[in-house]
Amino acid sequence: MDSTPLRGSGDAAPPLDCPGGLRQPVAASVSTPRYFVPHAASPVEAVPCDASEVVHVLDAFRLEPAFLGEPEWFVCTDVVGQLQLIPGSERARLPASVQAQLAHHEVAAGRPPRRLAAAELFFFSPELVEHPADAEGFNDPVYLYGTLTGPWPGNAVTRVNGQLTVTRGDVLAGFAHGAQDAFHYVKDAESRDVPRAYHALLPGDRADQLAQGRGLVLTYPAVPAELQAHHAANGAQVASVLHAVLTQLQEDARAHHGPKELAALDLPAASRAMAIADLELRGYEVKGDLATPRPTKGGLVGKLAGWLQDEAVRVPREAPPPEFLELARRVLPLIPGWPTETERTLRAHVLAGTLSPGTPVTRATVPR
Repeated sequence: MDSTPLRGSGDAAPPLDCPGGLRQPVAASVSTPRYFVPHAASPVEAVPCDASEVVHVLDAFRLEPAFLGEPEWFVCTDVVGQLQLIPGSERARLPASVQAQLAHHEVAAGRPPRRLAAAELFFFSPELVEHPADAEGFNDPVYLYGTLTGPWPGNAVTRVNGQLTVTRGDVLAGFAHGAQDAFHYVKDAESRDVPRAYHALLPGDRADQLAQGRGLVLTYPAVPAELQAHHAANGAQVASVLHAVLTQLQEDARAHHGPKELAALDLPAASRAMAIADLELRGYEVKGDLATPRPTKGGLVGKLAGWLQDEAVRVPREAPPPEFLELARRVLPLIPGWPTETERTLRAHVLAGTLSPGTPVTRATVPR
């Protein structure tokens, strides 16, 4: 069973990847989507809504129908990186730095925020991705461990840790479709690429419930609070998630005679440093772009190891998040049976932004 921590293995919450703990009873008062399992050992917390306490914006959207007369909402993070939902009417109470982020995003995006047709929303911040080892299909389940906030709208919004189960296709499609509405930040001296906060709309329930606007999960991969000095861009985390899913799909394609285009895909690395560390762990010595097997020890065991690992391999290049998003778009049509009924139902709830009621805005298909 392969798992990919989004914060680094030292920062992932230990209880979340404990299957035994996830099977423990959970208080019936916790309202969560069907495919989210709260962790029994994690307390359920009430979620505050204080515009003056947030430090970054991750997302902006309009809800249809408007809740309590509030058409626009901002997904923000507080000082410890937890998600908060702030109504548009509270914009003036946001810290000046957060208002500046919103102004920059609106000008840089060049279009109104998207509209979400939903009766119920959940907000999810995953920290760890796990791929079950015993899965036998192609579009296999993926386990996302993190913190769920919701249900919203409502008077009893709570926050709880746990596991969300989706498919590989759900993950690829969620981020690929959501990329055009990613939140834009100002490029600073520390940013190699234009920093953005990406999101994915994932299914938390069956298609019949999604059709009623329930069980929709807006997902924002967690960024460690210590890395949020200037913004909450999560491109590195999203690239890591997509790389892990694409790698699993490619391995299955090669092992089970899957789509040739996928088996032959030249998959870059989300992090070159992590790729080098993995090669070294597997017994390679890395020099420049080439990794060669370390000299084997004598004896039969050493000779066998040398025979099994006698070829040099190239260190994969590192690719930015937009390239992984484009790879996700290319791979999705190769997944047998895609798009599913769940996927079609889910995407129907995302509508283009409007300049005024009834005036649609043309949306680009590929973000740049």
